[in-house]
Amino acid sequence: MTDNNPLAETTSIDEEIVAYLDGELDSETEARIVRKLSDDPAYRARLSQLQHAWDLLDNLRGTEADDEFAASTVAMVAVHAEQESKSRQVRVVRQRSLTGVAVAAAVLLSVAAGYYVLHRRVTRDDRNLVRDLPVIERVDEYRNIDDLSFLKALERENLFAPEVDDET
Repeated sequence: MTDNNPLAETTSIDEEIVAYLDGELDSETEARIVRKLSDDPAYRARLSQLQHAWDLLDNLRGTEADDEFAASTVAMVAVHAEQESKSRQVRVVRQRSLTGVAVAAAVLLSVAAGYYVLHRRVTRDDRNLVRDLPVIERVDEYRNIDDLSFLKALERENLFAPEVDDET
């Protein structure tokens, strides 16, 4: 299947002619193009068009960058680099701050969890001691009692009234 696309064919011809004008062809390809130029008037017309475009480009005045242009370009690059540096510094500070906050939160959470666990364990034992404190305070007196029925009789008589603090 052959490609009958005129645009592709024109592009190929233009590439050949441009290479011919630039002197980039080997002697065999250059001889082929010279034969084509002598035989094909459309090919010669295209060479003439491209040669005219090249001549116009050569006539254009070349401009060089002056000192002011160079200075403004360098200044713009410096401003951009400074902004990038500040942006990077802000990111680094933000990252360090977030890391510090995360570490502080982890430490605080660990301390709170440790306090909760320790508090639950200690208070359970202490609650048992506080509950048994009246018995513990009088354990020496209770050792002298042989019969529990005697204590129950005293309790029925309301002899074990709640204690009153002596300091008040």
